[in-house]
Amino acid sequence: MTRPGPLTNIRRYVHLPRTARSPRIDISDHSLAPTPEELEAINNLPFFQEEKKVSNRPITKAKQSYLENKLRIVRQLFKHECNAEYLSYTLPMSMQNPYLDAHARATADPETGAIQYAGTPRLSVTKMLTKRWCELRETYDIYSQIPIYEHSQVAQGRQVHQMLEEEAHVPIDVEEFKTNFEVTIPNDAFHTLVEDWYATTTRLLTLLKTGEAREILCHGYLNPESCRLLKGNVTSDEDILVSGIIDHLVLRRRDSSTSAPRPLVSDWDDQYGADALDIRKILERLSVSVKDAKEDMELIISDVKTRPTKTVPTQQTVITAAKLQVMYYRYFMETLGLDAHATYNKLLINAQRRGHDVDQPVEPGKIIYLMEVDPIMKADMVRLHNGSPIGFEPFDKFYSQYKKTEACTWESLTSRITDPLTRQKYGSLFSNWATPVTLRYFAARLAQLYHILGPLLSSELMIEYYSGNKNFHNISFTYDSQALMHQSTDSALFWFGKRNIEPIKPTLRNVLTYCKYCDYQSICLWKKEAKEKAQNLGKDLEKLYPGVRS
Repeated sequence: MTRPGPLTNIRRYVHLPRTARSPRIDISDHSLAPTPEELEAINNLPFFQEEKKVSNRPITKAKQSYLENKLRIVRQLFKHECNAEYLSYTLPMSMQNPYLDAHARATADPETGAIQYAGTPRLSVTKMLTKRWCELRETYDIYSQIPIYEHSQVAQGRQVHQMLEEEAHVPIDVEEFKTNFEVTIPNDAFHTLVEDWYATTTRLLTLLKTGEAREILCHGYLNPESCRLLKGNVTSDEDILVSGIIDHLVLRRRDSSTSAPRPLVSDWDDQYGADALDIRKILERLSVSVKDAKEDMELIISDVKTRPTKTVPTQQTVITAAKLQVMYYRYFMETLGLDAHATYNKLLINAQRRGHDVDQPVEPGKIIYLMEVDPIMKADMVRLHNGSPIGFEPFDKFYSQYKKTEACTWESLTSRITDPLTRQKYGSLFSNWATPVTLRYFAARLAQLYHILGPLLSSELMIEYYSGNKNFHNISFTYDSQALMHQSTDSALFWFGKRNIEPIKPTLRNVLTYCKYCDYQSICLWKKEAKEKAQNLGKDLEKLYPGVRS
């Protein structure tokens, strides 16, 4: 007999969606007949004029091959029963759960019930914005399982983000060190997460030093049963990790009329002295500084949007999605800032959801490299080497009860590293370690920083628009937790197959605005039916009111 596994528990929350039908509208009151001015306005509407054709842009061979491959896959899954040339706008009967069937691609072992994933068993903030353009297009893209084609604007946008990041966090020149370093610096997924958490930690310290930081990791969890974002502890293996990267954090005075950054500690090195190179002592002093400053200072969360021209999007779905994206970041930073112990556990679960062992020792080559990039954790490395506490209770308690199964040692580095300067800096660590360096350490320090920043969070959020290197426009708006909860639940209902796909409204204006750059426009039944309805409406109005020309 087949044993039910955790996958069975997830699927019990899935309800097949009913087909939604639009109500018929009957206009019979002739007192509502248009005035001459209204007739003229109707005549000038796009769907009573010849449809403007989008200029034919040349398609490269690479893009053409990409489209052919993607459309072939989507045609197989969404082929309409009655209109074989077009795509259906309902989920495939055999794949009614977009998250499990198309994104994570979960399967359960028939004997053990263990779940395996061929895809990605987590979501991102941008994936939660299913209606940022058209949810139908988003659905086709999800089920195609093919990455979005990177056009030139995407590459240009990445360059702008890179430029801004390097302005805020000037890269340390470690190329010569990397070239001459005699030990491998691993860059697999595990060690990349180590580096990402350390980078986020050092960047949050930069925020407090200079007043701004960029490319900051944050995350939260989504419950598939309630379809709600979690605020408290993660209590179920079924809770889904949702991750995000904040483009820009700005610390400023609460009474400021501008977004000019202001450091929490203006003379960092002078105030902290020798403590400036010891993260434990820095965190202890920052906790006091934030308590003293929280009435006067606030932390603004902002997202950077790049545009080919100095114009702000006019599509309401795009503007709404951009605001919601920043609201997700605000919510995640709020929940991560509530309790350092809980956040520490959430970070460990984050790593485990990615398939990492939080007790796996980090390779010495990575640790030494990170200390070269920023020596802020060196004092902690000495503590771990000697078995001293780092001053964070959950971490220290765990390792006070830690039973070593095998020795953690760097003894081999004594013969492998011959460079005199490297040996001078780190040679005291080339022996047995009382406490291994694992993801638990990086989670501990990052959790403390999230918690320290929590009281500074502002309800004012921002979107920055860039064209090239120029910030030409900013939008400030207020955090709306109710709007976020509504949208996140609506998105979760889609992801877990509990509601129908909800495409853009079937108006010709939307078709002309949203569909003209869509990869599926030539085979989309929703678009075809929307155009036919608009054309029929034009003919009906012409019969009713001869002053209207079709």
